[in-house]
Amino acid sequence: MTRWKRWAVALIVVTAGAAAIVLALRSPTGLDSAAKIGGLIAGLVPLALALVHWARRSPRPLLVVSSPEQVAAAQRQLADLVLAQWRTEIVVRQLDDPAPVAVRWRLTELDTSGPAEYVARPKPLRYLIGRGVPRFEGRTDRINDMVREFRRHPARRLVILGDPGMGKTTLAVLLLRELLAHPEGVEPVPVLLSMSGWDPGVESLHAWVARRLTEGYPALRAVDFGPNATRALVEQRRILPILDGLDELPERIRSAILDRLNATGTDPLILTCRTTEYEETLAHQGRRGLSGAAIIEPDRLKAADAAAYLERSLPRSSFNRWSELLAALRAGKSNPISQALSSPLALWLVRKVYIETRADPAELCDTNRFDTADAITEHLLDHLVDALITANPPQQETGKEHPFGPRRAWDPADVKNWLAFLAHHLNVIGSHDLAWWQLSLAVPRRTSSLIRLGLGLGFGVVTAAWFGSLFVFGFDFAVVFAPLFGLVFVLVSGASAKEPVYADLRLRGRIRLLLRKLTTWSGIRAGLVIGLIVGVVFGLADRSLSASVGGLAFGLVFSLVVGLVEWAKSPLTNEGPQTPTVTFQRDLLLLYLYSFGCGFAFGPVLGLAFGLVFAATAGFGLKLVEVLLLGSVFGLVVGFVYGLGQSSGKHLVNVSLLRLQGRVPPRLLAFLDDAHRLGILREAGPVYQFRHAKLQDRLAQSYVTRT
Repeated sequence: MTRWKRWAVALIVVTAGAAAIVLALRSPTGLDSAAKIGGLIAGLVPLALALVHWARRSPRPLLVVSSPEQVAAAQRQLADLVLAQWRTEIVVRQLDDPAPVAVRWRLTELDTSGPAEYVARPKPLRYLIGRGVPRFEGRTDRINDMVREFRRHPARRLVILGDPGMGKTTLAVLLLRELLAHPEGVEPVPVLLSMSGWDPGVESLHAWVARRLTEGYPALRAVDFGPNATRALVEQRRILPILDGLDELPERIRSAILDRLNATGTDPLILTCRTTEYEETLAHQGRRGLSGAAIIEPDRLKAADAAAYLERSLPRSSFNRWSELLAALRAGKSNPISQALSSPLALWLVRKVYIETRADPAELCDTNRFDTADAITEHLLDHLVDALITANPPQQETGKEHPFGPRRAWDPADVKNWLAFLAHHLNVIGSHDLAWWQLSLAVPRRTSSLIRLGLGLGFGVVTAAWFGSLFVFGFDFAVVFAPLFGLVFVLVSGASAKEPVYADLRLRGRIRLLLRKLTTWSGIRAGLVIGLIVGVVFGLADRSLSASVGGLAFGLVFSLVVGLVEWAKSPLTNEGPQTPTVTFQRDLLLLYLYSFGCGFAFGPVLGLAFGLVFAATAGFGLKLVEVLLLGSVFGLVVGFVYGLGQSSGKHLVNVSLLRLQGRVPPRLLAFLDDAHRLGILREAGPVYQFRHAKLQDRLAQSYVTRT
């Protein structure tokens, strides 16, 4: 704050204090108030002198950057968090069970340096390493070799192309784990980021990556890492962004993103995209590909590799039932079964639908029923949900503890209906990220506003009726007050942040931080200013010293609540990555904090202040208990109204409506967590995604067909 602003604040405070004294002199008690006035002056003079001294002093320089030691510590902590996160997710996705599919990757023949009209693939693209010109090639089941090739690449820039279901994201995840599990010196931390929602016209690459890191890994905002550790990690090239899903964005956005990535020069990164969409992006206005990048794409799976994968997954007792399919698979590429099982996605589907349910796969060889590879894939997708639920009963039924088993039993028909609606919702908004806070988009805005208006009217009637009964205003007061309260409810609860907020109310290891936040001078200063303003307003209305003192108390409690909220938003250095469930719980904590914090902190002060004013002006003989109860209820309602404007509050309201319509289950997040445990969904930081885009599209198609 500049010096003239400090003087302005000090002048306002002193003027407000003097106004309070004048109001006290004009009170009906006359000379009897002299002692009170003298005491007030005795208290205000030191306060005024302190404020003047504070205004005259030079502003203390603020630390606006993290130290090198803090940035290095943040980098180490981030590496540990990312590795633990994706080790767990790899187990849930069963990418290593029994082993990764042997997908062979090679350098594409796509030209990356010239304009798009020269994308003719005349010969394989090679890049210089050392003395020779070897290809960038490898296999998913030999990920250490691929990491070695990546580290030898001069720019450490890689584009992973491929058709749907060929394992682009799987390769990216395995590369991430291998880079973190076996580092060579101090390397950038690989972080997988879904590209959904990035608009390069609004945010630069560095700003977008920094924001996503802050959202997904709140530990980076811990006080121990300094004020800008996340931004420093990005700007100092300590992050290796793995940008997943360029093909999921509109063509206009894809083109702008490639321009942004090329503008970053030689920043290391990994990018995944479908081959067709990548070529279309290059063809748009003659753009070139990612500068300095090795671009790889997979070969279709060989029949021998597909058969070997299935045999490794089969129990010995099932070999006879699978002999016909394995023979057809090895027969060649001409039959539908060989064509369908040439992708990792189809192999995974066969494993889930037939192997783990011990079903007979002979029907897949019926060319009259399945005359194309697409027909086989669609059949597998249609039966995936039933198979996963059948093969994975909840833990209480099996009696066996499994860290990633479903917690509840689900009806397959209900599950498919709910998933179909969610898939349709994602297709409507054009996204593959299932974010719980975006489900409000599935509810018409007018309907959502009417629901909040109804809640506001309900709260308004109850609160105003009780308030009117205390002050003998009667029910007529409630009739007038309730619509106003309902309107305020709609405006306040509708004007909140679109993204969830981190909050943590645990005291262990955070008591010192809590005391620091509660006693920060900036918060107290703001509270004093607000309190004096409120005190002057009350004083003008009441012409008494007690109302002004009540206003000051109001401001001080206000500063304490602000400090409490700031403390709740400050994470510890060991805070884990944000998952969808954790993100919801953290945001919901802030709703509780607003509700009960305002009720228990503001309540008594508001009750005393209003009670004193009304008792002095209208002569209402309120008891202390009634005043405290009045203020507590008023503060609780105000805090709850504001808290419902949080993402979690809106989510609860909108999901309740969707539940009444039968579109989602009663406990949506618990259901999504089990869908993730079953393998239907996958976690990507704070959002879920369908296991594959084809599954999302197939479920969405079934929803449209039914409706």
